[in-house]
Amino acid sequence: MTGLNQFKNGAILIGALLLAPACGEEPAQVLGREDGPRGVLLISVDSLRADHLSCYGYKSALKPDLLTSPNIDQRLADQGLLFERAVSTTSWTVPAHMAMLSGQPNDIHGVVGASSQLHESRPLIAQQFKRSGWRTAGFYSGPNLHPFFGFGRGFDRYDDCTSIGVDSSKFGPTNDKQRDLLREMEHKAHQGHTAEKVVDNFTDWFDGVEQDDRFFAFVHFWDVHYDYDPPAEFDLFDPDYTGDVDGREIQDLVAGRLPDRERDIQHVEALYDGEILYTDANIAKLLDALDAAGRLDNTLVVFVSDHGDEFADHGRFGHNKTLYEEVIHVPLILRYPGLIPAATRNDTLVSLVDLAPTILDLCGLAADPTHWGRSLTPLLEEGGVLANRPAPLELIFGRPFRGQKRMPMKGMHAGTYKVIRNGSAQLPVVFDLVEDPGEQNQLDVVGTDPRVRRARKLWKQIQVAAEDLPRTEGELPPELQDDLRAVGYLGDDE
Repeated sequence: MTGLNQFKNGAILIGALLLAPACGEEPAQVLGREDGPRGVLLISVDSLRADHLSCYGYKSALKPDLLTSPNIDQRLADQGLLFERAVSTTSWTVPAHMAMLSGQPNDIHGVVGASSQLHESRPLIAQQFKRSGWRTAGFYSGPNLHPFFGFGRGFDRYDDCTSIGVDSSKFGPTNDKQRDLLREMEHKAHQGHTAEKVVDNFTDWFDGVEQDDRFFAFVHFWDVHYDYDPPAEFDLFDPDYTGDVDGREIQDLVAGRLPDRERDIQHVEALYDGEILYTDANIAKLLDALDAAGRLDNTLVVFVSDHGDEFADHGRFGHNKTLYEEVIHVPLILRYPGLIPAATRNDTLVSLVDLAPTILDLCGLAADPTHWGRSLTPLLEEGGVLANRPAPLELIFGRPFRGQKRMPMKGMHAGTYKVIRNGSAQLPVVFDLVEDPGEQNQLDVVGTDPRVRRARKLWKQIQVAAEDLPRTEGELPPELQDDLRAVGYLGDDE
């Protein structure tokens, strides 16, 4: 592909991150490639599984002619590079986003529990852009991206666009009644619609970005996360349903207890699809804002998700319970005309940890030495390949079977197969993803199986890399604690 070769050969690397000043100081000059992106828009849609996007081949069982993601399809996938086998590092929001923004697996960045905080020594991608003189802003709409965990680092502006917006530093309940009221208020974070607020806050900030400014913007959409309650104009996939199941509290549903199992599951998925359609319309507004400012084609747009949701694929609903494909296979699309070929697809196994080094590489900035992930830019060249590299998986709250106590889970995704270790089990389980893509049948393996040995080697490598790194645990603000408990991230709930 000539575009990438011209980009590399003609690019002028003004500086590298290693030469940039400390965070908080203004660099002598803005760093980056002269002919590279002048802006980055990183869009993350929470709880979005890849196989419910029409650009990934999805068709609704009830409305097969109605696309779930027409704007994403036409304005990103048709104009960029779609990765068919991108995987998360886990199946819940906090560690997945930290992997996305740090370039590190969960066990290395260390934010794996509900009270974990990113240690001050660990850099996030926004800090690297800020040190390089780029304007930075973040807009989050779910409580799991609260600054408590460390997500606000490196942003000139980090806006709370949740539906409740509680300032944890100024509100502390002192009795059970206050805590009950606060828990109810926090629970509304899963019920409101926040996409318009995200777009409004982004455009308010972007209106102040000058034509010559380089910028990095992180935009997080929460509405696809349960509860599933799309606005009426987007509730189009199953408007005639007359059953008793709705999109509320879906994490508590049990497939075997549904009055009309197949029909009720279809309705839950239809509501989920309506939320996707609603979010897709708001993503179009972001792209329109860039286009109106003449900045769309000089901005690298990255579209991704942190994890998916289960729809009784293995008997249950929601996420943060397993490491099956339905919760770790995520969409990933890159758009930048002239460098990234339009309407292309790549089936290389890639991970969320590859995002940070890839974005920095495309912008002409040096990756941080702590990055575990690798740049995917070799795949942009015609015939470009990257060696197969297994992707690490981890879930501290795992529960492979309903009724069990929560247990830590580790995994390795190798593209054609997956290895999972539940709790302290000596022998992991293995799934053949070619013959059994739905992961319904565990393979009969022994400890000397090369797939198991490869997984253990990967886990050991990560353990060694992480064992001397400092960790930080904080006291979770009460409102965040109550919200996380209410949706299954704390305690031994069912």
